Amino acid sequence: MPFVAFYSEHSDLELQNEWEDRLRVHHPLVKLVPLFSDQAENAITALLWKAPLKRVKKLNNLRGLISLGQGVDHILKDNIIDNKIPVVRIVDPFMSKSMSHWVILSVLNFIRDTFGYYNQQKNKIYKSRKEINFTTIKIAVYGIGAIGSIVSKDLKQLGFKVYGWSRTQKKISGINCFIGKNKFKYLLKSCDIHICLLPLTIETNNIFNNFSFKMMKHGSCFINAGRGEQVDEEHLIENCKSGHISSAILDVYRKEPLPKMSELWHQENIMIWPHVAAETNPETAAKQIANAIKCIENGKLPPNTIERKLGY
Repeated sequence: MPFVAFYSEHSDLELQNEWEDRLRVHHPLVKLVPLFSDQAENAITALLWKAPLKRVKKLNNLRGLISLGQGVDHILKDNIIDNKIPVVRIVDPFMSKSMSHWVILSVLNFIRDTFGYYNQQKNKIYKSRKEINFTTIKIAVYGIGAIGSIVSKDLKQLGFKVYGWSRTQKKISGINCFIGKNKFKYLLKSCDIHICLLPLTIETNNIFNNFSFKMMKHGSCFINAGRGEQVDEEHLIENCKSGHISSAILDVYRKEPLPKMSELWHQENIMIWPHVAAETNPETAAKQIANAIKCIENGKLPPNTIERKLGY
């Protein structure tokens, strides 16, 4: 029976059992075992989310690692894991659409001033609020890969002017796609809504800082569902306090769970979500993970294996 070492931060045995049940539909012999168990020593595959990498490194029989999400920075950090071990990420249309739904929700809440109306309701105020003309605003999506391309196209379908930015040149019908530092600055200066969906790499770490925020138009909206480490949170708070950034919607943070002492909680024009924009769904992702496990067992490179040099 092939053992797969399993670890998911803040999870319990119930989640492990759910994953095992889902995977066995496609790979009847698979057996998930806790990362810290003796059985994990025999595992040739590990299914991980934010696992203690020093423990993972001690599993001498590992031939492949699978991320429980679309991000893999939690596996690559500090270069603890041997570069020769392939790392696989999930690419799930369900998750991409879930992210698109969350982004669209965030954009529409900003444009229609949902939270302004909510505050009026609490105070029994019955009057219209200013609505932004959606035909004139420009939306920048930073990161237009497997997820960002879906988000961009869905926003375009709703009638928005959408611009994309990525490390390598992309072609997406109806979307103006840019690359390079100069075009990054161009989008910061020219767009009204900024959506971060970037993978976390050395280049994208802290990419949204005081310099970036100051380049944005006064009154811009900033939305982050990429990684918390891509944002200087103190600089974001400063720009939200001044009103230069009129609204920020966040799903990821430099430290998770977000500490209760974080000033982000107290800023009225910052909306806090607990990293739920596009959660991994065992029902929809199990087939591809089971296939990746089979590939690793048979000495084959699974689909969606990342390029270690790029970090995704």
